[in-house]
Amino acid sequence: MLITHRRDPRRPARGVTLIELLITLVVLAVSLSLAAPTFTQQIANYRVRSASASIVDGLNFARAEAARRNTPVTFTLDASGPGWKAQQGNDTLQSRAGGETPGVSATSGNGELALTFTPTGQVDTSAARLTTVTLASAVPRTDGRRIDIFGGGLIRVCDPTLTAADDPRRC
Repeated sequence: MLITHRRDPRRPARGVTLIELLITLVVLAVSLSLAAPTFTQQIANYRVRSASASIVDGLNFARAEAARRNTPVTFTLDASGPGWKAQQGNDTLQSRAGGETPGVSATSGNGELALTFTPTGQVDTSAARLTTVTLASAVPRTDGRRIDIFGGGLIRVCDPTLTAADDPRRC
């Protein structure tokens, strides 16, 4: 004998139907597919900013160590990416690997990859030296950064895409 349970028509049905669940999943999938490119750009922009901050930190470290040790300290940018090292003679004082920020490239504006800070904290301008570093991402439509290193030891980060005269972030 088959026993069936009948629902009381006076009580509302509980739970979610299969159709409601499928509609919810479709709406969620469409929303995620529209948001994915934005997330990719945000991550790429973060990596460019992170690489920029790392290089500026390395430059400031090398400058401070030159003054603290009262001896020249050389900052060298890796040819393969945004990695760098600060050295006193043959001793590496601090370094960062280029692989810490994947998908980001760092290029020198004049082809030189090194500069030396003197014990006064200024840049040794007697020889060819690193003057600008341009950072870019492999992801399309992401922000880039440019780091300018001036002879007096001033280090400035700017956005090469900005052109408004009153914007302090422009180059």
